[in-house]
Amino acid sequence: MNKTNYHTHIKLCKHAEGMPADYIKKAIELKYEEIGISDHGPLLDEWTFRMNKQEYRNIYLPSLDAAIKEYGDKIKIYKGLEIEYLNEYNDYYKKLLDELDYLILGQHIIRNKNKLYDIYREMTAENVVLYKDQVIEGMNTGYFKILAHPDLFLFNYQTWNQMTEKVSREIIEASIKYNVLLEVNANGIRRKPITNQDGDIVHIYPRIEFWKIVQEYEKAKVIIGEDNHKISYTGDVNVKKAYKFARDLKLNIVHYLFGKNVWVN
Repeated sequence: MNKTNYHTHIKLCKHAEGMPADYIKKAIELKYEEIGISDHGPLLDEWTFRMNKQEYRNIYLPSLDAAIKEYGDKIKIYKGLEIEYLNEYNDYYKKLLDELDYLILGQHIIRNKNKLYDIYREMTAENVVLYKDQVIEGMNTGYFKILAHPDLFLFNYQTWNQMTEKVSREIIEASIKYNVLLEVNANGIRRKPITNQDGDIVHIYPRIEFWKIVQEYEKAKVIIGEDNHKISYTGDVNVKKAYKFARDLKLNIVHYLFGKNVWVN
């Protein structure tokens, strides 16, 4: 297992612990080569369950710069955010990329007829298709390096069928077209498994049905995302399980987000 991770949260997201330096020190202890801090980015002003734009400006960015100054000689550190895509914020994403190294597309909401729906609670068949359309539109912008948990649309809409297979293929093919990495997300492995439509016990994500489709596409590129919300999650047993999941399927794993890349076939 190569020691890199680019999906790391901190306490500003309101459901994680620690600050950048805490995760960076743990990564150094585990002899990681690279780490990216990518907390949930501020987007809608009315959202009180994420860091807001003032916290981003006054706490997040300074804490990253301080950590790079203190630990940058021991590990390569990248500055990022995980954030949803809404097309009216295109100028905002461009501005963020002037200050950061990368953005992760983590689509946790769906717009349907000018109303926003929660992907964890409100996934109808119509919203599954809209999820697909919106993440493909986001990938097409070139703003995002990674599509986090691309199979998260199956969290609430859990039945695999012809529609979800078609949606999956379109997402995968778009990721190839726009050179976006598909993330096998270790945080889903930390969650309680489900019984799928065939009576099999599977991860709620990464959903095996989705990733068996990815397996068919030789050009699809995959990255393991630790999606850490606790310092102790760094390099934990579930991260190892995520790597095994991807290797067992013989997926093309990219270990480095920038520069050199190592593939596992």
